[in-house]
Amino acid sequence: MSRSELAEAVNDYLWNATGKRYALDAHAIARYERGKVRWPSAAYRSGLKAVLGADSDGDLGFHPVPRGRTVSPGSSGAPASTGGQERDRHRSSAEIGESSDASAEAARTLWAADLEFETEGSGEGPPEPDVSTVALRWLTTSNTEPPQRHEGTARVGEDDVAAVNRACDLFEALDHEFGGGHARVAAVQYLHSEVAPLLKGSYTAAVGGALFSAAARFTYKTGAMAYDAGHYTLARRYFVQALNFARWAGDPALAGKTLVLLSHQANFRGQFRHALDLARSAQVGANGGVTPGGEAMFAAMEARALASLGEERACTQALGRMEHLFASSDAAEEPEWLGYFDEAEVNDEFAHCFHDLGHAQAARRHARASRSGARREYRRSRTFAGLILAGSYAMGGAGDVDAACAIAGEVVADAAPMRSARVKSYVRRFDDSLQPYADASAVRMFRKRTRDSPAGAQ
Repeated sequence: MSRSELAEAVNDYLWNATGKRYALDAHAIARYERGKVRWPSAAYRSGLKAVLGADSDGDLGFHPVPRGRTVSPGSSGAPASTGGQERDRHRSSAEIGESSDASAEAARTLWAADLEFETEGSGEGPPEPDVSTVALRWLTTSNTEPPQRHEGTARVGEDDVAAVNRACDLFEALDHEFGGGHARVAAVQYLHSEVAPLLKGSYTAAVGGALFSAAARFTYKTGAMAYDAGHYTLARRYFVQALNFARWAGDPALAGKTLVLLSHQANFRGQFRHALDLARSAQVGANGGVTPGGEAMFAAMEARALASLGEERACTQALGRMEHLFASSDAAEEPEWLGYFDEAEVNDEFAHCFHDLGHAQAARRHARASRSGARREYRRSRTFAGLILAGSYAMGGAGDVDAACAIAGEVVADAAPMRSARVKSYVRRFDDSLQPYADASAVRMFRKRTRDSPAGAQ
């Protein structure tokens, strides 16, 4: 079992045992293994004992910390810094930067720290950022002048910016097809070794605006890969940095995209009201400066959160806005990075919402359309749509469990090459929905086939 898989299993156990969402991640597990955290919270100790079959805290190598040292109640289980130095070191990277240079420096600190953790370096992970405060500050501040620097280590031009965007395209393609866990560290390395020096270079206002937009996009994409890999706190910090870059670039569409990703992750983690606030913040911050396709994307995330909250009427209204805005959009006028939000994606949003609202037939219709219409390279999108489709067959007392298991079996087999914590979570959710039919032969066969699959529920 990998660190990410162990963290997921603990989070799932605690959710089932307490009804509360937890966010243990692979970075925290690594710190436990290195002895950097000797006494995690009681919840995490309980979850680890249950998942690993340990009888006591001592069997896991945990021992109470000396008096005077406390454990933070944050999601990572990391000990609070007695002098505040650790918090101070990362604080600037969790806030809206006071200048473009300050934002760039905060991002460089984050990228370097991320690489340090990945290579088993010393030190504790940064605390979880206060995203609500960051979003509010973004909404109440404005940037009127694009960033420019007259002194720097190198002269930055349009070709340099084009190279960053092209590299981001490549990592995005890998993410869609093979999952966020496949090339995430390589993406961080690119940010650290290639993008960071450009931000320290010299550039005109025109190039600076384009450079900060490219940095925003690459940063949120790397955050999305962390989210898909199950590193939720880390992902939020990347999203905050992307919001910083988008603000200095004067790009409300990219800023809105970042807030949408924060909303998506919050909804995935069960923070439904927070997800709704973030989705609506994206719409308010757009302030008429976003294309119809971007507005449709914002409405889609609002609908997702409303569906999770069971607010059917408001959800239906948001879906209607999404559909209308998408129909009125012109692909030629939309930013290139929004190309993924196509008809298949719109159908996927309908499918997820109807599934969460308990409308099996509608969910089935849209999930089937999304799955068949998704581009071949969008393996993860096809996987999600396929599992929603399978789940629609298992819904209700009269579910067609044979069809559900047949579809899910094909989907899980196709998803085997992916390294995605979210895919595993979808498979587990579908597997949970089969519990009323646990004695059916189709269910037993599905569970047997997927038990050892890389994308399976186990």
